[in-house]
Amino acid sequence: MIEAQNLTKVFTSFRKSFTAVDNISFRVEKGEVFGFLGPNGAGKTTTIRMISGLSKPTSGKIYVCGYDMANESIKAKKYIGLIPENPGFYDEMKGIDLLYFYASFYDIPKNERKRRVKQLLETVGLNNFMDKKIKTYSYGMKKRFALASALINNPKILILDEPSTGLDPKGIHLFRETIKALNAKGTTIFLSSHILSEVEQVCDRVCILNRGKIAGLDSVENLSKKIGMKTRMNVYIEAEGIDDNILENIKKLSGVLGVEKTETGVSVVCRKDVSYLINETLVKDNVKVKSIRKTEPSLEEIFLKITGDKNES
Repeated sequence: MIEAQNLTKVFTSFRKSFTAVDNISFRVEKGEVFGFLGPNGAGKTTTIRMISGLSKPTSGKIYVCGYDMANESIKAKKYIGLIPENPGFYDEMKGIDLLYFYASFYDIPKNERKRRVKQLLETVGLNNFMDKKIKTYSYGMKKRFALASALINNPKILILDEPSTGLDPKGIHLFRETIKALNAKGTTIFLSSHILSEVEQVCDRVCILNRGKIAGLDSVENLSKKIGMKTRMNVYIEAEGIDDNILENIKKLSGVLGVEKTETGVSVVCRKDVSYLINETLVKDNVKVKSIRKTEPSLEEIFLKITGDKNES
């Protein structure tokens, strides 16, 4: 659905140049939820602007639904719905009128246009505000309105640049569930977000951009294997009566990398699953174990490792 080939974007001013996106290539498959991640300044928004036809690459190619964005952008844009990080609207227009205006850009019959506008406003929870001017909307309401406007053409590809920024938990939940529902119907999702737990819940693959280059591209599980984190595991034990001697006994176990006492017990980082050994040790020391919980590396840990977190060993 999206293919970037050797994509590069260089900004030049005052005799200086800055390479925001440096020769990157990737594909987004049909029906995929594709996460696009990176620290601030990594080149994410610049890439999104090039994919959606808002900015021309310095070099390289972009294909959307098989169309070359360099000379077939009008055809390609018919299949794209875009939510920029900071969407802008005609603030003096009413919500329903502005959606009708956006719908007029596409070949949507009038009867269908009316049905779709009302349905979208209901989907994003703005049906009670359709006759209010956009300038009266809160930031969160404008974000939800942006979602409705992005879906007006029933796009095959939905591109979201930090859709959850500034939203309350209810708004975040709305976006997450909408993404899942759209994807279940076949919509391809291209998602850039700083909320890594959200990305981890919905994405099939993630691409991590760092300083304009691709630092990792795969599923969360495969990325953790590639960077050597698959063999690391966190074990959380809820128990009573853990003292310094017991902590030392756990540290001596084979495969244990670190031990930290918590308010409810102990947290252990290990190279492999040694939870059974930890349990045996605690039982021998007459410790009452209430529960043991294991977790593998999260997307946040993988992200920090790939992008160079200095605290990551």
